[in-house]
Amino acid sequence: MAGPTWDDDIKDFFTQMDVGCMRARGLDLSDYDAVKNKADSILFQLKRRAANPDQNVGMPKGGRPWPQEKIDKFEAWKNAGFPKSGTPPTP
Repeated sequence: MAGPTWDDDIKDFFTQMDVGCMRARGLDLSDYDAVKNKADSILFQLKRRAANPDQNVGMPKGGRPWPQEKIDKFEAWKNAGFPKSGTPPTP
């Protein structure tokens, strides 16, 4: 089984609300390169929120923490080198 990719998994992890909130703060969570470049910070904030579910810290702000499986998949995507697509382009 192939690991997670941006197109097949990760891009859909961020809700429209997440995208809008963070775009106003200068980070476009709908953009592959932006998420790739900030992956360490995003992962830190996701883990921080999961560890403090009753406090409004980390991300997503005001929302429920991501389940651990989703955080693990994001981390696996990062550790695999940020694959963009699971389907090779057609010639």
